[in-house]
Amino acid sequence: MTEKPQSRRKFLKYAGEGIIAGAAASAGYYGMTQYPTPTQTPPTVTTSTSTSGGKKLKVRIGGTKPLTGTVALNGIDEHRGLEIWAKRWVNDQGGIKAGDGNTYEIDLIIYNDESKPENVSRLYEKLINEDKVDFLMGPVWAALGQATVATVEKYRKLEIYGNATFDPAQWKDWKYVMMVQTNGSEYLNILNEMIINKVIPQDPDAKNMAIVHTDDAFGNIAGGWGYQWAKKQPQLNIVYYDKVSFGAQDFTPVLTKVKEANPSILLFEAGAQAPLAAKGVRELGLDLKLFYPGTYGVYKQFYDGLGPKYGEDVVSITQWVVGENYQANYGPNEDWFVSTYKRDYNAVPGYPAGTGFTQGLILQAAMEKCKKPLDSDAMRETVGSVSFTGFYGDVAFDPVTGWQTGHKMSALQWQDGKAVCVYPEKVAKAPLRYPMKKWSTIK
Repeated sequence: MTEKPQSRRKFLKYAGEGIIAGAAASAGYYGMTQYPTPTQTPPTVTTSTSTSGGKKLKVRIGGTKPLTGTVALNGIDEHRGLEIWAKRWVNDQGGIKAGDGNTYEIDLIIYNDESKPENVSRLYEKLINEDKVDFLMGPVWAALGQATVATVEKYRKLEIYGNATFDPAQWKDWKYVMMVQTNGSEYLNILNEMIINKVIPQDPDAKNMAIVHTDDAFGNIAGGWGYQWAKKQPQLNIVYYDKVSFGAQDFTPVLTKVKEANPSILLFEAGAQAPLAAKGVRELGLDLKLFYPGTYGVYKQFYDGLGPKYGEDVVSITQWVVGENYQANYGPNEDWFVSTYKRDYNAVPGYPAGTGFTQGLILQAAMEKCKKPLDSDAMRETVGSVSFTGFYGDVAFDPVTGWQTGHKMSALQWQDGKAVCVYPEKVAKAPLRYPMKKWSTIK
């Protein structure tokens, strides 16, 4: 399906309303960069068409993704990644050869939750009681993910959590939620770590930082916990901290206060309001040496919709970005995943797609080890022992809490219209441009 490109005016209107239209996601995470066709079979583990000594069976996997609504950009991408795992990596290669000797084909059932938490619990009840799924794949966004917990715990049904986050202070003794990615409470830490290790040594004034975040569930988790971590670091000096309504149509009041505090760096966790934050910083003439507008700054739509005068040199954070190229010891390599995604969807994947694929890969690794691969309790125990490196990075779990302990975030920067990984060093593809260009010099 080909979508008409959004005009800049329309994009800014959506940004001001905190809405990223789901249809925009079909344009892809990045531009139509050409990637070579893989010349080798993906490393390590492949599924087998052989069923000798076992039966050919089905495993029913269900979940919801926000395919429309405010977080559809993430939801569509993550859904596609999960589909590629189920269709291309597993079913097209014969299924999962499980620990019980049987081979399982994936029956994937995903509903659109429309970015509404109230839909999630209802649809999860349907998936468990009517569709009779064996396992669940969580949605994206904090509010949607958290809406799954009561249901999966009630029915003791294993869930591989998606691109969503938890407030650690509210985490209870939940057993059936296993997290794929770095939790939102640690999101800003990668930027603060980069600033401490890479920026302050060349510019001591970089220690003077402002941190602002929106007051929605995600903003409070990522921004609030990021601030708490940053203020404990002796190398950093937080000159201003505040939070602002996620529904604000204009960030000028808080940005004016930031300007008065005169920081070198602003970390503004605005989430889906990242375009509005970038627009406000530019129009106020707030010259910064480094600027982070929020997680939605990872998207090509962010850069293209706002243009270079808003997007160039801006930094963001990501669970994974094309080009990091971790050396996988389980699952496909990055070339296979990117080329398959591009072939199936005429686009290039973003980090939610990597999350979606890794959701499936975690379940597959556990099924291959587990003697009772359709039993939720047996699989929950097995998932706790799963660890590997995939194209998405390292995966490992705290076996008790289910929290992700292996995966680490990355920092990227928009350089000449491309999102480039600049930290950590082992996967960086370009040096950080610091200080960023002054707004007055960008046309």
